[in-house]
Amino acid sequence: MASLPPPSTLLYTFMRLTLYQILIALIFTSLTMAHNTHAQELLTRRVTLQIANQSIKTVLNRLSKLTNVRFTYSSSLIHAERKVTVNASNQALGEVLNDLLTPLKIEYRVDADEVILNPGPVENEAEKSTFQTIESKQTGDTPVDITVTGTVVDEKGEALPGVSILVKGTTKGTNTDVNGTYSIRVPDENAVLIFSFVGYAPQEIAIGNRSSIAVTLRQDDKSLDEVVVVGYGTAKRRDITGAVARADINAFKEAPNVSILQSLQGSVPGLNVGATTQAGQDPAISIRGRNSISGGTAPLIVLDGIIYRGNIVDINPNDIASVDVLKDASAAAVYGSQASNGVILITSKTGKATKKPTVEFSSSYSLQEITNKAMLPDDAAGFLRKKADRYISLSRTGPGLLQTNPAFDVTKYLSPQVLAGMQNGTETNWWELLTNRRPFISSNDLSISGRTEQSSYFFSLGYTKQQNVVKNDDYKRYNFRVNLDTKVTSWMKLGIQSFYGLSDYSGAAPSLDDVQFQVPQLAPYDANGALVRLPDGARVNPLLQIAQTNQETRSTLFGLLFADINIPFIKGLSYRLNFSQNLIQKRNNNFSAFGQNFNGEAFKANAQQYLATLDNIVTYQKTFGPHSINATLLYGTEKRSFDSTRAYSAFFTNDILGYNKLDAGQAAQQTTTSSAWKEASLYSMARLIYNYKDRYIVTGTVRRDGFSGFSTTNKFGVFPSIAFAWALSEEKFIKDRAPFLDELKFRASYGISGNRTIGRYQTLAKITANVGSGYLFGDGGAAQQGQYLSALSNNDLKWESTRAFNFGLDFGLFNNRLSGSFNAYVSNTYNLLFNVDLPVVNGITSSPANIGKLKNTGQELTLSGRPVQKGDFSWDVTVNFSRNRNKVISILGIDANKDGVEDDLVSSKIFINHPYGVAYDFNITGMWQVADAEANRIPAGFTYGSYKVEDINGDGTYTAAADRKILGYTDPSYRFSIQNSFRYKSWEFSFFINSIQGGSKYYYGQPGSTLPNPDNISNGNIFNFDYWTPENPNARYRQLGFYTVALGETFSPYVQRNFIRLQNVTLAYSLPQTLVRKAKLNRVKLFLNGKNLATITGWDGWDPETGTGLDRSAYPFLRNYTAGLNIEF
Repeated sequence: MASLPPPSTLLYTFMRLTLYQILIALIFTSLTMAHNTHAQELLTRRVTLQIANQSIKTVLNRLSKLTNVRFTYSSSLIHAERKVTVNASNQALGEVLNDLLTPLKIEYRVDADEVILNPGPVENEAEKSTFQTIESKQTGDTPVDITVTGTVVDEKGEALPGVSILVKGTTKGTNTDVNGTYSIRVPDENAVLIFSFVGYAPQEIAIGNRSSIAVTLRQDDKSLDEVVVVGYGTAKRRDITGAVARADINAFKEAPNVSILQSLQGSVPGLNVGATTQAGQDPAISIRGRNSISGGTAPLIVLDGIIYRGNIVDINPNDIASVDVLKDASAAAVYGSQASNGVILITSKTGKATKKPTVEFSSSYSLQEITNKAMLPDDAAGFLRKKADRYISLSRTGPGLLQTNPAFDVTKYLSPQVLAGMQNGTETNWWELLTNRRPFISSNDLSISGRTEQSSYFFSLGYTKQQNVVKNDDYKRYNFRVNLDTKVTSWMKLGIQSFYGLSDYSGAAPSLDDVQFQVPQLAPYDANGALVRLPDGARVNPLLQIAQTNQETRSTLFGLLFADINIPFIKGLSYRLNFSQNLIQKRNNNFSAFGQNFNGEAFKANAQQYLATLDNIVTYQKTFGPHSINATLLYGTEKRSFDSTRAYSAFFTNDILGYNKLDAGQAAQQTTTSSAWKEASLYSMARLIYNYKDRYIVTGTVRRDGFSGFSTTNKFGVFPSIAFAWALSEEKFIKDRAPFLDELKFRASYGISGNRTIGRYQTLAKITANVGSGYLFGDGGAAQQGQYLSALSNNDLKWESTRAFNFGLDFGLFNNRLSGSFNAYVSNTYNLLFNVDLPVVNGITSSPANIGKLKNTGQELTLSGRPVQKGDFSWDVTVNFSRNRNKVISILGIDANKDGVEDDLVSSKIFINHPYGVAYDFNITGMWQVADAEANRIPAGFTYGSYKVEDINGDGTYTAAADRKILGYTDPSYRFSIQNSFRYKSWEFSFFINSIQGGSKYYYGQPGSTLPNPDNISNGNIFNFDYWTPENPNARYRQLGFYTVALGETFSPYVQRNFIRLQNVTLAYSLPQTLVRKAKLNRVKLFLNGKNLATITGWDGWDPETGTGLDRSAYPFLRNYTAGLNIEF
């Protein structure tokens, strides 16, 4: 019987569950008791404002900043350019609005945190007659009113309340209700309706003969009032001074992306997201190239304001509302010592204002296939052909070796197993046996959300299953999310943002090298139908590999409890408390019956990581006259702990229980290992954003970080930044001369950020103890553990730091029909951590030190436009471009040859004043041919079908020391992507092209470096590729039977990984609202999607983006075809 957990654990679990239940009960109680107190509280907010002879629009903007209330209206409908005067001293907002709007015959109502303005009724007959006369002149003779109804939704099909709808050329207008519906009377079928909403691009739609019009508004990413997440808070886009970009995750929502990171691929310039080949895999990711050599290049991930240390794939992409990328030092400075690689801010969904809960269900099913089928293993005839080509000097004869040697018998070079299979006529397709015929991805998500004046809620359930090409390369994810918040008083809000994710990778996939290696002439089963253990006499049958009992899971429980307090007696001052906990548990159990020479082996491994974060955030926002400030103070701490245990056993006498009875193995084969660590961080930060007249913005930030991994000498680091922005489009001399210019803003920033590269115990000396380094005292004696010094202490280790400059320009023209952003940056990393070699006599070969310098420069450009907007048809296009260059400035600082230049580290392929990542090797100038051998021109160590390389020093010999040179660099030269979206009524079509290019000397790889040596390539099977034979003299790769020892077994040509890929194609259709409403639904959307449909490249192997070349052990790159639907009710 299973044992119970200790009482302390049970008590903790009970208390935690009880706390969650109480919190949920409180929130649901508040939901049922929601009333108009919020509206009353909003209208009682105190206002002090003196402003004379300014437009209504200007006054409302000032009131919005003072009270944190959003005003929604149509400028033309309320004549927002009319001049007014306001003189209010500590008055309630309701009183100020009444005094301001009543004389202007403007009515208002409160909806959540916004005030919606509409023109009031016209009571005076003269006024009414005047308006009718104006409308008659604008629309023709005596009008015949037509009633038009419909709904307005966003790009996801969610209702938009408060949208302003105006009959063009008149003062007639209305707004959508909380369900996004509207009804308006228009003069005749020639009328045009203007739909506008804050944060969305306005639309003009001709009525024609329609009486019902459904409208979808597109987000206007260039709206200056758009709120952007900036780390420990938010800011309006107009106040942004750093390089901050929001990813368009909706553009790839229909693609079968298991991880949200896959939706970012190519979507943000400077953000580099790799491709994936295995199920449940997170792609590699970086921002603006490399800022470290020994440390990682991955950016910091922040989820709902909390640093997230788990796997991104554990988060359901359908729960994500937005992804913001902080690219420069100014924007990322709030995260100090962990921000040198940039920051990605992920924000989860919350409830939206609706009359009733919104239920959304989405489902998709994707079929997968291999993109490069030329990489599949050869057939039986192909194997024999390669076997003969392995012995080409024996299998060929005649001039130029172009004739088959009739005396050559290939069977003499076959193993007994292969020969027997050949004689029996065996031809096994091992690939088909060990791969799935119809690999797929299935995803289903259900969510319930809503918002009242008091509370909001978002619940979701998700299930994803991914079955890749290789058998048992499977992934299943189960997700549950709860996001709740409620106003318990007029000045305090409590909430929770939490999710649970279970990722299941169970199942043992076969070694793809073994799958490709197995020769078609080998049978997997014997005459009795039992699996053959060693089909080739050496390698285990891959069908036995997939029969292993395997359990591999990872669970993530993330919870953020927060409190928002608006200090009642100080307007604009607020306090937020964040307390988060994250528990990550991993389990990996495996039993292999064929392990230890078929005596069986098993292990059970369990690991657990616990993370806790406590943040105290104080914010003060104040507008006085033309000045506006947004100040943030932070004090927080993060603690992490980890422990793991692994038990192993082998030589089972009874394996029926597998890994669940490890003591069934031999006692001498039973081992247990364990490990644990803990670390802590302490940090504080201050940030001030100052805005003068919406023209000049300055942001200053300073953060102080402390980390337990450093010694007391360098325990803390300080990371400051400063940034400035100038909104030229707000200057009168620009407005007067360029009325077509909607936005023109120049940005400049400087800052220092850090990279916490060292390990948590790397400053300390380390003693290693194990039996392997011990001693055996005599025959039959017990082995004794030995101990040795494995690392030296270094109290001087410190943070890697990066100084970065960024210059940017944001622009928008022609009502933002054309907009974009350009950034140029220079960053210098110093105190690089690098392992310095030590004399081996010390017993320690190297020790880390902060000695290196690295430089990065680059440019980024985004252009977005709407070339066509006509009636129900629109065409949107976005182009992204980025270029990055890095350079090693210094490493050791040694100039041994006294030439005044620091020496290169040739053995590590690190060259001063060159990029990090160098293709440094022999230069291939051709291939030696049979004619060269016949003319005795081939030097010693080479033969026909081997690489001809440059003799750099001309001494007639070829050595690594004298005959290698820099051929190019491994990093890309530039990246670009193009997104096109076409919409016509309820139809949407989009396609996305992504490309990485190397120019003349960048983005080099070595696809043939993983090709087997002559014996391994001929004893086993492999795919067909371009290797040398007398009939194929211009092949890219050497002959199969020989390699030049001086060049090395893995030496092969360098090839650029350039590619252009049709990465995403989507066709979607939203059912008509008339049909949807009859079914009592809000929206129904059907879609088809294709991913990785076509690739143009000169790369050899599986795929250029993954960098996998002629490698029979690599997983294939996949293409997807998806069908799905979204339903909301």
